[in-house]
Amino acid sequence: MTLKRVLAVHDMCSFGRCSLTAAIPVISAMGIQVNPFPTALFSNNLTYGEFTFTDFTPHMHEFMDQWEKLGFSYDAVYSGFLADAGQIAVVKDAIRRFVKSDGLVVVDPAMADDGKLYPVFQPNIVTEMKDLISKATIITPNYTEASLLLDRPYSETAPTSETLQDICVQLSSKGPKAVVITSVPSQADEIKIASYDAKSNVFDEYAVTRVPFSTCGTGDIFTSVLTGSVLNGASLGAAVKKAADFLSYAIKYTYDAGSDYREGVQLEPCLKQLL
Repeated sequence: MTLKRVLAVHDMCSFGRCSLTAAIPVISAMGIQVNPFPTALFSNNLTYGEFTFTDFTPHMHEFMDQWEKLGFSYDAVYSGFLADAGQIAVVKDAIRRFVKSDGLVVVDPAMADDGKLYPVFQPNIVTEMKDLISKATIITPNYTEASLLLDRPYSETAPTSETLQDICVQLSSKGPKAVVITSVPSQADEIKIASYDAKSNVFDEYAVTRVPFSTCGTGDIFTSVLTGSVLNGASLGAAVKKAADFLSYAIKYTYDAGSDYREGVQLEPCLKQLL
């Protein structure tokens, strides 16, 4: 049996589980080959306050030219944290060149949280990201990113279900067939996710218990499980539930273990839950 392949376009942190070091083990554990396409190489993740890195942009087109020469193709392209707005053009080129006609394009527009852009980005990242999501099958913004993509004022007040559904529908009208919004403002003891499948016109909400442990890479884990689940034939709702439940389990495991939050979630002992 031929394994499905995912081209994962993320940065690579050598220390601290996030981006590719989250996507590779998670999607691989779900029986799918992961082909890493690094956007930048970091000595460690940003939670340590200092790091060294190399921007991989000059080599990305070289890689794609070689893959095209060899006739490679992928069942999915899955993009996450990018080094800058300029790399969005590279992701669009990868989608054009390598996604099969019935392939999956997953875009996690990782650029903001808590109502503001990450400090490493300029405002033009939002404009470019609006164009990238138009090429996607599924997008997984957090609530801040969803607000930015729609030019909506961000609010920490919990939105009504009607408002959430309206946000999802508006985002879907930009191109993606399915929308999943994470980190929706909700009750203090829960984490809420909203999802919308434009094909079936089904809107849903799902919540898990909040664990008092915050770290990097949780969004990468969530979207990686979601991507693997959809490629394995799950419905959007089932994929959201599996991703949220697994992430909740892994965060609780890490919290109970007393791990240094800067290292990210302890994925390795938890991967068997995905089988």
